[in-house]
Amino acid sequence: MTMVRIFFLCCCFLISYSSAHGQLLVGSKLGIHAGKVQYERESFRNQFDPNYKIGGNIGAAVTFPVIEPFSLHAELLFSFKGKSVTIPGESLKNIGNYYYIEMPIMMRFVVWPDKSIFLGIGPNLSYWLGGSGKIDDLESPAGFVPYKVRFDDNAHPDDLQVTDPNRLQLGLLFCLGKMFELQGDRRFSLEARYEMGHSFLGTEQGAYIENLEFSDNLESKHRLLSLSMGYFLVIHKKSKSRKSSTYRAKKRKD
Repeated sequence: MTMVRIFFLCCCFLISYSSAHGQLLVGSKLGIHAGKVQYERESFRNQFDPNYKIGGNIGAAVTFPVIEPFSLHAELLFSFKGKSVTIPGESLKNIGNYYYIEMPIMMRFVVWPDKSIFLGIGPNLSYWLGGSGKIDDLESPAGFVPYKVRFDDNAHPDDLQVTDPNRLQLGLLFCLGKMFELQGDRRFSLEARYEMGHSFLGTEQGAYIENLEFSDNLESKHRLLSLSMGYFLVIHKKSKSRKSSTYRAKKRKD
């Protein structure tokens, strides 16, 4: 997949760059978030009532220093997002669970060095893999219809057929975090993030369930608040120039 290739190319670049600029942090990330979709048109906001939905992510991360107090941070995550939207006019509730591959890239800068507290900002590139969900009948507690999200033309009549998806989506991330030093060359981080989606999931008539005669409005964007933690190993590198200069100094002394 293209995003995976990009991430590993970034990792190779960071590792080669860090060989001349000190240390590299490599590790894993785990997070949880609460979010909802946002409709920009007033007519949609009057028609749909978005609710908060819980999700999460897991993956790998890498950080390397650029110039104090700045560092570049990149992640490759498998993320669970979705939406929960009440449609009062139809007495229905659409609950969707979506799966993404995401690649956040953020520039971080330390604002409180003594406490290792940092801020960060940067883009989040997401690729929509698929998902599932259900349509709840609000007038009948036991009345719900499950569905799968399908992007191809061979969808079952009970599936949510997404005809015009925006599978590659872009968002903007803001973060506040703290880095903890552990014994040895290890680090632990805690972060709070806000993601502001800039891409619609699709179009107004971008998805439907044939058997229910249900149309899903995808002209909405993700808005998320998240908490995450990371565990990192510190990889130290020594530049060849420093080694050679040390060798020459010893040789002169002899």
